[in-house]
Amino acid sequence: MPRLLTLPAQGRLLVCTDLQGNLNDFNALLRHFEGAGANAHLVMTGDLVHGPDEVTAEHWPDHLGTPYRDESPALIEAVQKAQARFPHRVHCLLGNHDHSHVGGPITSKFHPNEAAMLEARLGPDATDRFRDWVRTFPLVAVAPCGVAMMHAAPAAEIESLEALETVPLEGYENYGMDDFFKVPVLGAMLWARMASAERSQRCLAALGANVALFGHDVVRDGYAIDERNQLCFSTSFGLYDHAKVYLDLDLSAHFQTAHDFKAGVHIKHLYPDAVAPLTM
Repeated sequence: MPRLLTLPAQGRLLVCTDLQGNLNDFNALLRHFEGAGANAHLVMTGDLVHGPDEVTAEHWPDHLGTPYRDESPALIEAVQKAQARFPHRVHCLLGNHDHSHVGGPITSKFHPNEAAMLEARLGPDATDRFRDWVRTFPLVAVAPCGVAMMHAAPAAEIESLEALETVPLEGYENYGMDDFFKVPVLGAMLWARMASAERSQRCLAALGANVALFGHDVVRDGYAIDERNQLCFSTSFGLYDHAKVYLDLDLSAHFQTAHDFKAGVHIKHLYPDAVAPLTM
């Protein structure tokens, strides 16, 4: 399947990051998407699955934001239904947690092996279908408006778009993080939390874009601009509802730097009416 998704030059583009099994947040996002018009596209930049399912409300840690229970199986079904309802307009990019189901390193945020835990919940047949679906996820999405969307920071050394299409996904199950991070393209593209100005510029130039839009890291204030060409933002995981944001872009516009993205115009609250929780 193509590793690069190219979006059209007209319509609207909604972008979100790191749902990690949060069905409520996806449903809120879907409502925004449904109101965006018949030419709108929705891009989820990876880590669709793997959330907390054994943390009790009494012991809920602050760093996980608003409490929720992992609903990865139901979220998978909901996203697939949205793709069927809006053909070719709802897109999932590959994240490191998704990759662990199709040959990537083990992730262990909430369980020693989160992929094994989710696949046990899904059962053999649903697991096979889920893996086949994840293998179709692109690594990167680009739009003529000047943006490239990916899971992690734009630190990958991409020699050409043709080379991107030949990146193998499988065979890394036993890799440690240090070893996997050295894997060309895939290591940085799925795990990098930061990218220098020089590396990000090379990565974006190879993709024909000006600004990288990504998640992977948790931005407690909702979004952060780095190196003029990087916008990292958080839609769901690790945030309280009042801080969760998504992007809403005009595909016919042109974005030259990350500073072109304005709060309230392009950077919007997932829950506009949410208020910050009281702190002691």
